[in-house]
Amino acid sequence: MQNQFSETDVNEITCRTISGQLLEWGIDFSSSRVAQLAPAQIEQLQTWINAGVEADETFQAEFAALPDFMENDLLELKGELASGSREEIIEQAINASEAEVPITDNPYLFDTTGWHLWRKAYCCWHHGESLDFLEEEITQAPCSEQDTAHISVMQKLKVLISDFNQAETELKQLRLKLKQFRQQRNTRRKQLIRFLYQLSTSPEEATTITKSMEPVSSSSSSEQNEAASTPTESSEPINVIRIPVTGPETNRIEVYLQQTGEGTWRAGHFWSVECISQTGQVSRGGTQPGQRQTTFPTDTAALLNETLLLSRKLGHLPEIQTQIIDYLNLLEEFPGQLDLCSNCHQHWLSEDLDLSGSCPECSAD
Repeated sequence: MQNQFSETDVNEITCRTISGQLLEWGIDFSSSRVAQLAPAQIEQLQTWINAGVEADETFQAEFAALPDFMENDLLELKGELASGSREEIIEQAINASEAEVPITDNPYLFDTTGWHLWRKAYCCWHHGESLDFLEEEITQAPCSEQDTAHISVMQKLKVLISDFNQAETELKQLRLKLKQFRQQRNTRRKQLIRFLYQLSTSPEEATTITKSMEPVSSSSSSEQNEAASTPTESSEPINVIRIPVTGPETNRIEVYLQQTGEGTWRAGHFWSVECISQTGQVSRGGTQPGQRQTTFPTDTAALLNETLLLSRKLGHLPEIQTQIIDYLNLLEEFPGQLDLCSNCHQHWLSEDLDLSGSCPECSAD
């Protein structure tokens, strides 16, 4: 019984199979041209194709080049030459993998470095492997002076990008800490205000508030004159510090600081503010430093304590009290950066050293 296919038919089928497989990979090599190859070459080409099919199925990056006898001038090849940069070829391979394009749709030629680079990047990206081998290849390959300069610039750029990312992370952390500090400050400020309101409702403070709310009369004026004329224990000069508040120009809140002979500090205060605008009623009170027995090691400590005392005494005027607490927070937030104007006796934030001793408004005048 004769075989169903003759030896000629088998050879023809083999040539067509090889030609069809090459065509899938972008190589236009007709079956007639395959038939022109020697039997050993056909067998070698078939072995190479089988290895390529297995490599495609398992997405293997390493794949041998075409056999030596497959000269370029004998092949009618399709596709784009690898004239683009390495970055472009790698980007195309990654995009192809993300789009699930078959690995056999490689646009480059089998006998070019671009084809191997595309395939290696495609397979590594498909398996989730690192692309560090690309940098190693660049380092190992001999480079010209221009390529060396380019690589140096790229490495510096990577370092700068890394430093920038680290700085951005640290900046975010600092902003978060600043936000937390501001929240803590606002929380403590609200707690301080509530605490001052609680203190202002005590019997002793209530008596002081009631007296300060009474209309100004001749008797109260005489008391103020008497308090102002009370002799002090120290003959040292008194420093006047004015706390800025809103309202009519007659509103006046001042802190008095006086140094004792021992080098410590005493403090006093005076306020005269409008409490009822419709009637012009004024709240007024004060005390001289010499009337106080309590002393402080520094003028700053005396100023802070006296300002806090003022905020307690003016708890019946929430708007004025809030402004005094804002002034107190300003003293704590900018220690050593506040200067006292010799003309208006108000603090101002001094960013630069000013020997005139006057705030910008007084200097302008």
